Amino acid sequence: MKMFEKVKKLIIGAATLSMSAMLLLPGAVAHASDASNNGLGTIDLSRDATLSVYYNFEATGDIPGYGQMPGVKVNAYKLASISETGQFSLVAPFDSLGLEVTDVYSIADQEKWNKIITEASKCIVENNVLPSYSAISEADGFARLGTVDKGLYLGISDKIVIDEIEYKYWDFLSVVPGPNNLDVNEGNAWDGTWSNAIYDVIAIPKREAIRLEGDPEEFNVYKQWVDEGASDRPTSISVNIFCDGTLLETVQLSGDNNWQYSWRYERGHNFSVEEVLNSNLYTPSVSRNANSFVIVNTRNPETPETPPDKPKKPKKPKNPESPKNPDNPSPEPESNEEYPDVLGAIRDFIGELPEVLGARRLPQTGQLWWPIPILAILGIVLIFLGFRSEKRRK
Repeated sequence: MKMFEKVKKLIIGAATLSMSAMLLLPGAVAHASDASNNGLGTIDLSRDATLSVYYNFEATGDIPGYGQMPGVKVNAYKLASISETGQFSLVAPFDSLGLEVTDVYSIADQEKWNKIITEASKCIVENNVLPSYSAISEADGFARLGTVDKGLYLGISDKIVIDEIEYKYWDFLSVVPGPNNLDVNEGNAWDGTWSNAIYDVIAIPKREAIRLEGDPEEFNVYKQWVDEGASDRPTSISVNIFCDGTLLETVQLSGDNNWQYSWRYERGHNFSVEEVLNSNLYTPSVSRNANSFVIVNTRNPETPETPPDKPKKPKKPKNPESPKNPDNPSPEPESNEEYPDVLGAIRDFIGELPEVLGARRLPQTGQLWWPIPILAILGIVLIFLGFRSEKRRK
């Protein structure tokens, strides 16, 4: 019985001391203060989860260390939600980026992690995304964001300057909750289960320091508009400043600061600037002269109106309908006002025909014509008889 109690205590002690890392990502190592087995091998979505960030800096080279670093502000942006089986789904506006985060623990390529951080950071600037949670580190070096929604987060920390030394913490990714058996310090890999999910996550971002003392260089960026004072010109723009290819800071230029910004930095670094333009009305261009950058926005010409569609080809006319009774056409006779109708004149002269001739009047158009020759012969006979009778009388 005593042996059983000892074994039980050893198991509980081992579980309590298992401070596993949250996620080995560019700039982030996470530990947990609480681990619990929900017995299902899945994430307990009904349980509260917390996120904290620990800032410290130990001495390195000629850079003094301060241990815990108070006064560092961190903004956390939720990139994706998580299911009870650990599958991630991007949330707006990051869902339009097409990032591969469905199974983040299967990503072994450092460039893919860098791409997630870079693309998400640009999306935040371009869309003016507000942080999901914010906190400032206290005297013990912890920035406690408190209870947070479960999912994948991007953490962005502000720089801090102490005694002419700039301390900078890298952007990091962190998952809440995290799998308990991903212990980076011991080199263990995640086995794909969530039996001991960690619900109180502590992220420890990577850091670096730059000595600013001496004779730093001064840099300037200016904004110019080529649009003849257009009324729909943006009231402000965002400019990304890169140092040696890494985003150093994002600044806002507007009429309030005369569309310019200045900064100082130690010598020996390469700077570049990039405008974050949310309008298709302008085309930006960047020029550099020594340590001055000039961003020129030129108004795009208006798109000409689309000409009307070409007239449609006329339809082929349909064939005329055939007469209903083509075998017996009955066209109307053409009238002639100068000459009387011949048949009508004969009818007026002779009068109605007797019944024996088969008709009471001269045939009309469309009727039989055989009575005409008979009438002509009859007329000649009558004339001949008339002449003969007159001759006898004389």
